[in-house]
Amino acid sequence: MRKKKTYWFLLTITILMYISFGLLTSVIGVIIERFRIQYDVSLQIAALLPFAFYLSYGLLSIPFGMAMDRISPRFVLLLGMVIMTVGSFLFYFSSNYLVVIFMIFLTGAGVTAIQTAGNPFIRELDIPKRYTANLTIIVGIGALGYAVSPILLPLTEAGGLTWNTVYLFFGIINAVLLFLLIIAKFPAITISAEEKIQTSVILILIKKPIIITYALGIFFYVGAEVGTSSYIISFMEKIHGIGVNESLWKKGSFLASVFPSVSAMAVAAFWLFQAVGRLIIGPIMKYVKPRKIFMIHSALTCITLLITIYSPAKFALIGFALTGYFTCASFTSIFSAAIQSFDKYHGTISGILCTAIVGGAVLGFLVGFAGDILNLQVAMYINILAFLYIFSLAVWGKGKLDFA
Repeated sequence: MRKKKTYWFLLTITILMYISFGLLTSVIGVIIERFRIQYDVSLQIAALLPFAFYLSYGLLSIPFGMAMDRISPRFVLLLGMVIMTVGSFLFYFSSNYLVVIFMIFLTGAGVTAIQTAGNPFIRELDIPKRYTANLTIIVGIGALGYAVSPILLPLTEAGGLTWNTVYLFFGIINAVLLFLLIIAKFPAITISAEEKIQTSVILILIKKPIIITYALGIFFYVGAEVGTSSYIISFMEKIHGIGVNESLWKKGSFLASVFPSVSAMAVAAFWLFQAVGRLIIGPIMKYVKPRKIFMIHSALTCITLLITIYSPAKFALIGFALTGYFTCASFTSIFSAAIQSFDKYHGTISGILCTAIVGGAVLGFLVGFAGDILNLQVAMYINILAFLYIFSLAVWGKGKLDFA
């Protein structure tokens, strides 16, 4: 009985952790314009926010994986929650924009730790044959954090609080989760030798064309995802003149109080539609080959984003949300195709692919840089080019995605 109680307790905490790092990830797309205005900095400087957050993946994914192997997933999970908590609180109390950028890096480091250790931890919460289902459910529920966060910030402002107060809320949430993790009894977690990240194996794998092409796929996909979602609010303001606190509904109405920012709602819809898309295509893959789904969705991602950047304001808002939906197949398809192309070294391959998430830092910054020098319509072509690479992987990639 005690073991069953511990299982449900840890399962609940894990779900809440995934929601928490979802909150910290998607809120960046909403704070960029507020950060730029408050600190009177250029869009290039503001672009350092997603750069700092996703840089942590490139620098820390493999080190956290090695720490998980040599110490324990519990240690990495606790370390991640400590970093997320400290980073959130210090963000709220910071008044210098350089410190704020560093705090974004710190919260990104915490998220990286949670994601690195999360999957093997989930595996130990139930019998092995339920692992995929449990992981899918937890990731799906965790996506609520991505969708809620962009709306939470304008609601905080509507309540008379400053925009950075949302990080005080995140700090409190993370502190509670940290306490629950400390008092929780963890099951023994064993990691096979094949799953451990090994430097010698990394050197062998990075010479494989499939690893290179699909790692680039993760790099460009996450880069384009960040480069799109993080600049929706700035795009709507600079291209269409829609301010951060402009609502679709009449001032004083119930809907205006719930959705005080139409551009923030578009950011939320981007992530929500992506999550819903994953729930939709999952069952469809039983009847339609995953590669075909990948090809169709990746093509429509490029087409939709291209139409969106030249559409009138209301259509652009819808277009960004639809772009989010059409990205639903890309990340999992790229990851699966690379993993399934090898009979072993899955843990190390996963570590390499997670490191490639640093693309969110590079392309996210480039979009802001180009948007400052040229304009955001032109800058969005960086994302379209990256999504075209994803489409090329869907059509010509040699990774194993379909099975007879």
